[in-house]
Amino acid sequence: MTAIPDISAPPTTRTDSDPKNPRSGQASGHISEIHGLRGIALALVVAFHLFGNGRVSGGIDVFLVISGFLATRSLVSRAERGRVRLGEHYGRTFARLAAPALIVLAATAALMVAFIPQTLWTQTTREIVAAATYTLNWELIASQLSYGAAGPSSTPVQHFWSLAVQGQFFLLWPLVVVGLAFLLRVVTRGRMRGRLGLARALFVLTAAAFAVSFVYAIKVSGADQAAAYFNSVTRFWEIGAGALTALALRRLSLPEKIKPYAAWTGLTLIVTCGFVMDGADHFPGPLALWPVAGALLVMAGSTPSPHGPRRLLETRPLRFVADISYELYLWHWPLLIAWLYYTGGERLTLLSAAGVLVVSTVLAWATNRLVTRPVQTYVIKPGGPRALVATLAALAVAVGGGWSGLVAISHSETRAIEAAARLATADPYTTECLGAAAMAVASAGGSCDNPDLRGELIPAVAAIGEDDDNRSECWSFEERPVRFSACPNGAVEGYEKRLLMVGDSHAVAPVGALDLIGKQRSWRIDVASRAACHWNTRPLGRNVADNRPACAEWNRQLEDYLRAPEQRNIDAIIVTHSARKTTQPLGDETPYESTVNGLVEAWSHRPSMKIPVIALVDNPMFEPDNAAYLRTTLGCIQRHSPETAGKACGRPRADVLVKDPHPDAVVRDPNAHLVDLTHLFCDDTLCPAVIGNVIVYRDGNHITSRYARTLAPYLGQELARIMG
Repeated sequence: MTAIPDISAPPTTRTDSDPKNPRSGQASGHISEIHGLRGIALALVVAFHLFGNGRVSGGIDVFLVISGFLATRSLVSRAERGRVRLGEHYGRTFARLAAPALIVLAATAALMVAFIPQTLWTQTTREIVAAATYTLNWELIASQLSYGAAGPSSTPVQHFWSLAVQGQFFLLWPLVVVGLAFLLRVVTRGRMRGRLGLARALFVLTAAAFAVSFVYAIKVSGADQAAAYFNSVTRFWEIGAGALTALALRRLSLPEKIKPYAAWTGLTLIVTCGFVMDGADHFPGPLALWPVAGALLVMAGSTPSPHGPRRLLETRPLRFVADISYELYLWHWPLLIAWLYYTGGERLTLLSAAGVLVVSTVLAWATNRLVTRPVQTYVIKPGGPRALVATLAALAVAVGGGWSGLVAISHSETRAIEAAARLATADPYTTECLGAAAMAVASAGGSCDNPDLRGELIPAVAAIGEDDDNRSECWSFEERPVRFSACPNGAVEGYEKRLLMVGDSHAVAPVGALDLIGKQRSWRIDVASRAACHWNTRPLGRNVADNRPACAEWNRQLEDYLRAPEQRNIDAIIVTHSARKTTQPLGDETPYESTVNGLVEAWSHRPSMKIPVIALVDNPMFEPDNAAYLRTTLGCIQRHSPETAGKACGRPRADVLVKDPHPDAVVRDPNAHLVDLTHLFCDDTLCPAVIGNVIVYRDGNHITSRYARTLAPYLGQELARIMG
């Protein structure tokens, strides 16, 4: 996570000094240190993103402190002399921010179409619109996105959230300063006006807001770290720290002998922060004081002394980085994310990171020369309302274009979904070569070709997230207290046999198939599942330790359910769960052995050993999470035709098959049986991503409901064999 470099005062500009205040001239000397500090912070941000796998460096905190410092110093100085013209101020500030940002947002939209799976187009376009209107941080909180630094869960404009935080500050802070100045002129007279000046009153107000924000940041970080990271209120204390420093330095100063040591200490804190901690897990909580204090010490320690860091901060390389810092920040992130989607990798290699850095730097330099500087010369410097009008017009065009893009994407997705829906309800018992039928023919040594399926992809990529037959009554998730329930499928009335399927989310993925099987064979198949849980007497392992109490309670309710008199007509119990989920070992057991032992113990608790347990071997798993699957496999499917995507986007069998505990448990129960459909997911070497024109997985490890339905003839046959 990172923030945009502050540009509230351009590096070539000296803020107004107060001739009556001898310290104001000294304050203007902070510009060189701040400019160099901006370069160091930006270099750290980009380096950690590209070469450090997205580790948070603390650059956001440094930039927010700089924003508060520069904006407050400039505004207070001009407000005291009555020189703040809000129209011109907003025009200057937002014209500098908006011009390069809109160029990058337009380029990002093109990168989205070229590299990002369609299923993410709507959300990414919404974020582009929010980025243009400085509300992205609230959009991310509302959409409950977790920030994965430069990783698989990131969208290419997610870094604009920090621009939104600063933009909101730049919008509201002038109103606060001007409003307070006006109020003081109205209520103070004579000597009181001298005693209660604008700077003092603003210091008290800012200090109170700082305290409230800091306490609130601690509270929210403890409850929801991701939301706290994006929240403007939790972030204000860092901006406020810079504002308080700007106000304090008008009257106070460190001793000259201490300044060099303070400045070097501050630089050390800033540089080391990212190596010592990952701010993604802690900021903006108290640990954010590390980089914040570093920035404050550098500014408070500003000195021309040769013992201080001014010479370092004024070196040509740092000045170059600082000059293009805003543009470099804007460009490097979408290029990084686009490259990850294009390659399907989880992180950059050293060579690709260097390549992204070079391209980002060139684009940043070109944007600075061809966009930022002309805007400064021809739009901002002439003054008047020109900058504000131009900025508002550009933002209106960007927002209008974004909403038009959303409408176009919606129409495109609708057409693709409608085309796929034509075959999505095809009967798997009669449609040749559809889904698993194609793999069944191939595994028997034959070939499969259905002209009606050519060029079709089921489901549409844009609809993959909604491809789920699960229902709330089948599913126990986050409710408190834990609620066990089972949903009926198939022949609910007048059935010949009744089966119960229990397990985790992998047990509800094939609900549609179970419904087809039940209707075709006059069976009732109830499904009861609990997130990240399964029928086992052992506590869950480390990977889902936080779910242990809820899972234990669900298992207790499951066994109560099985012992109830009305459940005596159950003819079989089907079990399955994610093979990645293991249980806590006892003694010298391995997690795998513990899971097997817990399964056998649980099955022994069924009402009668005459009731067969049917264990379904888990499906292959392509990715550990949905975000990685979207970036890799689904992005690959989008770039290939339905006929070629299966092999092109498939994975080696050995890489995606997880050792399943059910086979070892089945051999220890005299009336347990195994159903293994792996041959309908993989051949001897490869597990395709698309089989028989049907996308197999809707995320990293759950099969699509459409592919599950094509398994119905084969799963039903296996169940019937066991049931006699």
